[in-house]
Amino acid sequence: MRISFPGKEQDDILVGAGETRIGAAADNNIVVGGSGVAAHHLRLRAGERGIELVVPDAQARTHVNTRPVREKAILRLGDVVSLGSVSFVLKPDHDADIGSDIPPPAPASASAPAGGLPPRVLLRGLSGMRFGKIVPVRGRLVVGKGAQADLDLDEAGIAARHAAVEFADETIVLRGLGAGATAQVNGIVVRDAVLRAGDQICFGRDRFLIEAPGLPQRTVQGTAPVWQASTDPAITRTMRAIARADEAAPANSAAGGRDADAGKNDIWWLIAAAAVIAAGLVLLFLGVI
Repeated sequence: MRISFPGKEQDDILVGAGETRIGAAADNNIVVGGSGVAAHHLRLRAGERGIELVVPDAQARTHVNTRPVREKAILRLGDVVSLGSVSFVLKPDHDADIGSDIPPPAPASASAPAGGLPPRVLLRGLSGMRFGKIVPVRGRLVVGKGAQADLDLDEAGIAARHAAVEFADETIVLRGLGAGATAQVNGIVVRDAVLRAGDQICFGRDRFLIEAPGLPQRTVQGTAPVWQASTDPAITRTMRAIARADEAAPANSAAGGRDADAGKNDIWWLIAAAAVIAAGLVLLFLGVI
């Protein structure tokens, strides 16, 4: 995963699994200065469940895709996180991770699902005028402005037929239609792209999540989930990596040993208590007799 600052406050920074602290104080993993940036503004936790944003202080102004976050949020690649006056974008390790080698357009006869089946690919609006709306992709969805578009977006720089989202042969693609037609996929500016379930497509202020149950999600280097990136500092000349030692493992191991011993002690206490109760019942019974 890469943290990229559109305002060029810093060079791009690679982060891997674990916790990354961001704020104005010098003891953060990433030190960011600027108006409204708190000393320990936020933490990013990347792990098997995804990317979690934690805001320790509810007074620290934090937004994800222009929407305020008070405590926690789950992030995806392509999200724009704002802390005070500074913003950063979560991107893949490399721009080239968003493949642009797309297949030729499918025949018109293959543009609709066979037998009237419901579409397998949907666009869910995350921001803009389509926030919360569901847009089905029935073979081919033309994105643009006006009557020629299936998805009409009132955005500056959007042509009448700007781009198309297509689904055929188990593959989702973004295809630029006009000259200079671009969009952002997971924060990367592209014209054409092979898309995956869970990707974000952004046309100006309008941001969409691709939902495609049963289709593969994006991976890094073909193996790790999308949120697990390498920390190789040599990926680009302008990119530095944060390397963190796993300090939690020994503590967790020790705690696990103590928990196991405590569990054994609990069992013996239960056995002893049961024996005392049984002896009391026997004495009570003999006294009655």
